[in-house]
Amino acid sequence: MKKLSKILLGTFFLMILFSTVTSFNVVAIADPDVVIDVPTDSKSAHVEANIATQFRFRNRTRLRVEANVNLDLDLECEALRIGVKDFALEIEGTGDLQMTMTCTEEQAQLGLVKGNMYQTRNRNRYQYKEGFVIDIECDGTFTRARLRIRATNENQFGQFAYYNEATEEWVCVPTTVDDGYLTAEVSHFSTWTILLPDYTMLILGFTIGGGVAALIIIASVFYIKKRK
Repeated sequence: MKKLSKILLGTFFLMILFSTVTSFNVVAIADPDVVIDVPTDSKSAHVEANIATQFRFRNRTRLRVEANVNLDLDLECEALRIGVKDFALEIEGTGDLQMTMTCTEEQAQLGLVKGNMYQTRNRNRYQYKEGFVIDIECDGTFTRARLRIRATNENQFGQFAYYNEATEEWVCVPTTVDDGYLTAEVSHFSTWTILLPDYTMLILGFTIGGGVAALIIIASVFYIKKRK
């Protein structure tokens, strides 16, 4: 009986440990050097090199831009539909850049409607729930860039994805959680968003995993009783 108690206690401890490890904590990145409030959906601006500048559209959607070169920006953001989002773009370039950034909640023509499921060519299923799509056009050359969006309990398993016009599909890229932000290193600009793995499959996986764990515990109990 004591052995059985130890097994159950150990299993409970492992479950608590797993829950603690997978819990999510948000840590903010450093504050921007300049904050510009935009009461409309449009803004043209010049951003000096190495000055982190945040554009706060309608006191909702925040777009932060930082580069080692000068930037001339034309920004469009439907903040009333997008709501509270915190997006950041970091760029390393070799010369001054002219950029256009357009942010929308959905792009139905590309299959991005909130709640819709999307299946890639390798049969992985994703869901669009983020409500944030950004189209970036750049006139000039850059060496690399980083996309960030604040991570939440809802999107923490999400991945940045771009739309491949040649194949007409969304392509996910490696995404990590860095300083409380979903982060992806990118080599090109196009239309980007966040896609979430199909939660149905995740729940099924956890259910199967939980069933296997339960079978292991039951088998252990019978084994101990048999030895007695």
